[in-house]
Amino acid sequence: MPKMRMFAAVAAVALVLSACATQPAYSPPKPPVPADWENSPHPGKASAVAASGQWWTQLGDQAIDSLIASAFADNPTLAQAVARVDQAKAAAGVANAQRLPAVNGNANATRAQTQNTLGGGSATMLESSSSIGADFSWEIDLWGRIRESVTAAQRRLDARTADAQGARLSLAAQVANNSLSLRACAYSLQVRDADIASRETELLLTRKRRAVGYIAPSAEFSALTNLANARTARISQQEQCTRSVDALVALTGQPAAAVRRLLLPVSPAAASADPRESSAILDDVAHVMPTPPAMQPALPATVLRDHPSLVSAERSLAAAWSDIGVARAQRLPTISLSAMLSGNWLRAAGNSVNFTSWSAGPGLTVPLFDGGAGAANVDAATGRYREAAATLQATLRTVVQNVEDALAFQTSAEDRVKSSQDAVDAAQLSFRASQAQWRAGAISMFELEDIRRQRQTAEENFIAAKRDQGQAWISLMQATGQIDSPG
Repeated sequence: MPKMRMFAAVAAVALVLSACATQPAYSPPKPPVPADWENSPHPGKASAVAASGQWWTQLGDQAIDSLIASAFADNPTLAQAVARVDQAKAAAGVANAQRLPAVNGNANATRAQTQNTLGGGSATMLESSSSIGADFSWEIDLWGRIRESVTAAQRRLDARTADAQGARLSLAAQVANNSLSLRACAYSLQVRDADIASRETELLLTRKRRAVGYIAPSAEFSALTNLANARTARISQQEQCTRSVDALVALTGQPAAAVRRLLLPVSPAAASADPRESSAILDDVAHVMPTPPAMQPALPATVLRDHPSLVSAERSLAAAWSDIGVARAQRLPTISLSAMLSGNWLRAAGNSVNFTSWSAGPGLTVPLFDGGAGAANVDAATGRYREAAATLQATLRTVVQNVEDALAFQTSAEDRVKSSQDAVDAAQLSFRASQAQWRAGAISMFELEDIRRQRQTAEENFIAAKRDQGQAWISLMQATGQIDSPG
């Protein structure tokens, strides 16, 4: 009984001492954030995304929705992020287990034979022994080492969860961006096909004129050169389209045929249009390429509070602060409570003996000399904390820059859609008039070629502007950390 009272007294004292801490509680840093976005077209105003958080559905493109769903279901990068969350969750469970006592059971059985030689004779004796018992151990968390270990593990779990959310956000943005790139590339191919068909028609007319001696042979050679250059440019454009398909295959795990089936052909109207007439193709671009809804990001304080990159960086910083407390506590004395209960049975020479033994008491471990390893561990933990603080600051600046760049991109794309449409209208009218003049012999092939280049440049600029309009909106969603709500 005296031993049990001593055991209880030590435990009570240890529990009181366990409230001690080696450092102040963690306080999240409060870095300065801008009051508003510098590149915002409407300062002080904000608009929210859909309540579901699946912002890409606002593009109204079922092909993009389907490909993003496939990417979420089968993407190695996202699977890696989820696996890291599971690892962090397991690490938190291991750390939390240190709070509780450890109880181990043990059992053993032996049988031995002993042979003795006495006075020229010998005697053999068989001996059997067995025991079963349990031992108990519990480290008293005097200086908060276990508590800080648990806290650090939980904070790292929060960081990995935010990383996984960021991975989903990045994946959705990549799929949507590549889908728009492929659509725009396919439209550019149709524009180039229309241009090639027009050049082929003009080459036939040029040869007829040369046959009757109306023009010099150089005009035919010039038309042939221009046609060959247009076909070469189309080959390069086709390669870009194939690369976009390959990127979507890698992101979504879908076969190339399925990707093409979802995104191509871009429109039956454009596919059935006269190949020498690009105006029908561009009309289709304006209707098929998604026009995203107006979106004004929330104020910086709101965006930066919930952004997954910043959440991850701040939680990593908090975990590094806890690691300092762990390193400091490891330099201080530790008290462990232990107890053991064992039953033993012994049989030898026809006699049996059994007995029960037990022990209980505290154990004290005091670090006396470690060659400076403990102090070095504290310094290393402090250095990691400073590194995490710098990482948080750098991440904050990067997020702000990305939002500002996305806002500038959005404004530019919106303006370019309007101006490029005006340029297309004027260029198409100019080319039709010039083509009629060339066929009438009023202008030269070189003049017509210059006007043709202007038309094709205007058409390519319009397609690029429509693509950029969607991609700018996607970039803004990604930059502001618009995470979805996974099922």
